[in-house]
Amino acid sequence: MELQDHKAEFDAAGIKLFAISYDSVEALGAFAGHYGIEYPILSDVDSKVIREFGILNTLVLPEETEYYGIPYPGSYLVGTDGNVTAKFFNQQYQTRETAPAMMHAGFGLPIDPSHLSHGEVSGGDGVQIRAELMTKTLHPRQRSLIYVTLELAEGIHVYGEPITDGFLPTTIQATGTEGLTFGEPQFPDTKPFTIEEIDEQFNAYDGNVEIVIPVTSAIREVGTAEINLKVSFQACTDAMCYIPRTETISLELSTAPNVAKVG
Repeated sequence: MELQDHKAEFDAAGIKLFAISYDSVEALGAFAGHYGIEYPILSDVDSKVIREFGILNTLVLPEETEYYGIPYPGSYLVGTDGNVTAKFFNQQYQTRETAPAMMHAGFGLPIDPSHLSHGEVSGGDGVQIRAELMTKTLHPRQRSLIYVTLELAEGIHVYGEPITDGFLPTTIQATGTEGLTFGEPQFPDTKPFTIEEIDEQFNAYDGNVEIVIPVTSAIREVGTAEINLKVSFQACTDAMCYIPRTETISLELSTAPNVAKVG
């Protein structure tokens, strides 16, 4: 369903959508007709292709006849040369990646913030902070990504890990509505940095610093949820350091139940 919701964006980027399932042609036809799916869904009734790709979900046992034969949930991103450029897979069959997350993380496509939950704040000292959740709606067990970007003015740096005592590294703490689970923030590599009059090398960031935080929902009710991101940093120039700061960005999203199986 979510792929269909974003099909126009995939089409505009020249990306073709295909899905594969262990369901019969009849069941898939009923599902596609009921939910208005406009891209091909391939039937792999005996899970032959699923097994050949090594993605048969071994957590589902043969006695669980209704679901045995399903793959681990995931997506392959294939380039024009036929080679896989990226893949997104999760252990639990209910867990799915959101389409905008795959488009941005896998294909490097720019994302229109109007399609996302987003917010921004001025951190002062030459630092602008924006946050984008790669969806506006999360379903139960759906996994998305939060991108937190620190836009640093020319000549401005912020510290990373490891850090010397007395200085503050850049950190992000994510909290939110009960039922949302956050993974560890994923930071880019730092660069060496020195300050005049201090005979020591620091680990720092400059330019645009993009930090990624996974988030998974277990909320089954229709409604709204909130994510709060506490961003702490210390900005500096080649000659001086500013006082450490902490800024908070709040994101609001919708929650919705899973799509029922048809057929």
